[in-house]
Amino acid sequence: MSDQPGFGFGAADDRAAGLEPVDGFAFESDGSPIGELHIEDPDSLVDRGASVAQLAIGQRSWRFGHVIVDEAQDLTPMQWRMIARRARSLSMTVVGDLAQCSTGEPGSWRDHLPATVKDFAYRELTVNYRSPAEINDVASSVLADLAPDLEPSRAIRSTGHAPEVRKVADLGVGLADALTQIARSHEGSARRVAVIAVDPSDFDLVAAGLPGEAKVQWLTPWQSKGLEFDHVVLVEPAAFLARPRGLSLLYVALTRSTDRLTVLHCGPLPQVLATGLNSNHSSNTEGHSA
Repeated sequence: MSDQPGFGFGAADDRAAGLEPVDGFAFESDGSPIGELHIEDPDSLVDRGASVAQLAIGQRSWRFGHVIVDEAQDLTPMQWRMIARRARSLSMTVVGDLAQCSTGEPGSWRDHLPATVKDFAYRELTVNYRSPAEINDVASSVLADLAPDLEPSRAIRSTGHAPEVRKVADLGVGLADALTQIARSHEGSARRVAVIAVDPSDFDLVAAGLPGEAKVQWLTPWQSKGLEFDHVVLVEPAAFLARPRGLSLLYVALTRSTDRLTVLHCGPLPQVLATGLNSNHSSNTEGHSA
């Protein structure tokens, strides 16, 4: 999502990062060297059909002048330690969304960054290029409960399509009906549709019974992180809140769509979501399932 904060930080010596520089090399705690990457003629890599990334796979001891980290909100302290050892002078660009962190509370970036990073420049990106205003407003209402200290993003466009809310008596039958209608409305187009549920395997029979032209991806909120789709069907949001970090999971699912959102539920809607949907004048459909 484009409203993720980005940072650039550096200017710390090797010793501050827990490395001992010896004759131009740093060493791991077990004594093995961490070498510098020296490429005198980058064009020769192309001639050999190799990229720096491909070479790095076979050279785990390399250090790099600058490291770019995505989804940084999910890194563990041990992962941060590993990255810091590979980033010379701790020069890094870190990108992440604290509202989407998988463990712990969102907090601030100071809470997540390793202690070896003494100083950093912070840039908050507040423009949402992915989701239209109709969906962004709903996600922002969840964000207000999840992390009230974080600024919601501002959508740059509106589609005129409010999220659709479908209350059904049976999730399987209601989901099959919703996906069939979505497939018909998108017939002849290459639009990407995703069903996001806490456990998509509960709907294997629904997936098997869909028409061949219904191209649907079935994902958990954890699997959907970082992805985007034209139409998202969010199944039983109350089940998200029953899991650890439930509000974060719900926020992740709500921020995957670039165009349309359908919320399908059998049980009561969580109040935090109902508030956002009501303020957005979402359309409601009562499903009649056998």
